[in-house]
Amino acid sequence: MKTKAILAIALMFAMALVAFVPMESDDATVSSIIIQNGSEITVDKGKTINLVLEYTADRNDSCTIKVIETYNKSTVWTDNYTFLVGDHSLEIPLDTSKLSGSSPVQMKITFSDGVYKDLSFTIKYATSIWDNWTTYLAIAVVIILIVAFIVYKSRSAPKVKNQLTFEEIEAQKQAEKKTATKKSAPVKSERQRYLDSKKK
Repeated sequence: MKTKAILAIALMFAMALVAFVPMESDDATVSSIIIQNGSEITVDKGKTINLVLEYTADRNDSCTIKVIETYNKSTVWTDNYTFLVGDHSLEIPLDTSKLSGSSPVQMKITFSDGVYKDLSFTIKYATSIWDNWTTYLAIAVVIILIVAFIVYKSRSAPKVKNQLTFEEIEAQKQAEKKTATKKSAPVKSERQRYLDSKKK
């Protein structure tokens, strides 16, 4: 009698243990997911990117999808999604202005209810020469050098000498004298003109 009781207890314990054994990973809803954008995504800081997930599902199932910034474990996007049997894709609009980490930013996508394991990817910010203060400093230095060079050249340039020949200079002087003589001649009055005509 005692032996039967012990066997019955052992059998119930074994059945209870099997009931609590977790499901195998191959029993998950989705058999594969890939990020179409790749595991390393380059984007302009503050822009929104569309993460495209291509998946193969073995059955229809709903879950909560979260995009998490690994650095501070903050959720930057979350939504409920229903996976459909077969090969499909889903888009996740991700606003990079919500990210707090500096480039590269480590990210992960999680799926509730054991639908699929976590996906990891990296976001890198596209660099521009205008994002760096040294670019503006270099431009200012170049402008200062150009201005200094122009000032130096204008001060050190020899004065332009007269290119006229000796004969041309003498002729110019004679012409100036004649002009000055004509201008300095006194204007004759009516009486003087009358007397001059009598002398003739």
